[in-house]
Amino acid sequence: MQAFTLPGFYIPYPARLNPHLERAREHSNAWAREMGMLDSPKPGGGLVWDEQALARMDYALMCAYTHPDCDGPALDLITDWYVWVFFFDDHFLEHFKHSRDLRGAKAHLDRLELFMTVDGQEPPEPENPAEAGLKDLWQRTVPSMSSGWRRRFITSTHNLMIESMWELNNIDQGRIANPIEYIQMRRRVGGAPWSANLVEYAVGAEIPDVLAGTRPLHVLCDTFSDAVHLRNDLFSYQREVREEGENSNAVLVFERFLDCPTQEAAELVNELLTSRLLQFEDTALTEIPALLAEHSLRPDEQVAVGLYVKGLQDWQSGGHEWHARSSRYMNEGAVTSPGVSRGPLGLGTSAARLPTAALAPG
Repeated sequence: MQAFTLPGFYIPYPARLNPHLERAREHSNAWAREMGMLDSPKPGGGLVWDEQALARMDYALMCAYTHPDCDGPALDLITDWYVWVFFFDDHFLEHFKHSRDLRGAKAHLDRLELFMTVDGQEPPEPENPAEAGLKDLWQRTVPSMSSGWRRRFITSTHNLMIESMWELNNIDQGRIANPIEYIQMRRRVGGAPWSANLVEYAVGAEIPDVLAGTRPLHVLCDTFSDAVHLRNDLFSYQREVREEGENSNAVLVFERFLDCPTQEAAELVNELLTSRLLQFEDTALTEIPALLAEHSLRPDEQVAVGLYVKGLQDWQSGGHEWHARSSRYMNEGAVTSPGVSRGPLGLGTSAARLPTAALAPG
């Protein structure tokens, strides 16, 4: 039985499905096999993943929902990145979290960082599938991106590794963070900022460096990140808390800190999730256009920002749709779209959806 009934989610943007889904499924399965992810043993016997488990989790479906407009090769690469990050997480769980091996975990993460090279550096030879996957993806991705994007992506990937150690330390100490610390840490070192970086690759448009450090862009990324993480916590509570003994989950944090039943905690987390989506919308519709005017950006730069905002919107709606379908999560009673569009939606098809043209010059 599920630990609680999933709440009614606020989903302001329609989910759409990339038409290159089947191609991405075939490609990512072959890639995972080539990297050794389907042959990686658990310390106590068995495999971290096998082909059936990978198929059930269906990361290609996730990426087809979260990146509905990119072409086939781009969707292949994006899907490989998500296969890698979920394998990294499950491999870390089996090898270090279950055994609470802090020293081994740190050595593993320190070595992984060597595969995010800068110009002129050569990575070491991979010794496990997580290293092999990161080496391959890095070499396939960074040549087409700017130095500013590379710096941001190195930082967000590094922060994913910090989060793994933070979670492991909390498990080792039997410690559950308070709500403020939890939201702040997840925002700083969680996976959503990393996903936001990949949105830039998927939409083929980078955030201009002059805007990357501005408050409106930070608010946009922070609210996106909070919503992604809180939604994931609602869907993953059963797996992470009840089955794996994790204690980094917003529902558990609210449950313990507020001393309330699990259902009430889940409803409160969902209210917070809705508030973050509302602030995202307000920032996108009011602050971002003003920011573009303030910096007198070229038309192509303004369009790039619009595509990025639209990409973040697509990620929210598509991420929800995948969570409601994937075997990785608790999703009994989750509402999915009865008909998911496979093509771009025209302007005016949803009043809640921010069209790219709204951010372009008049």
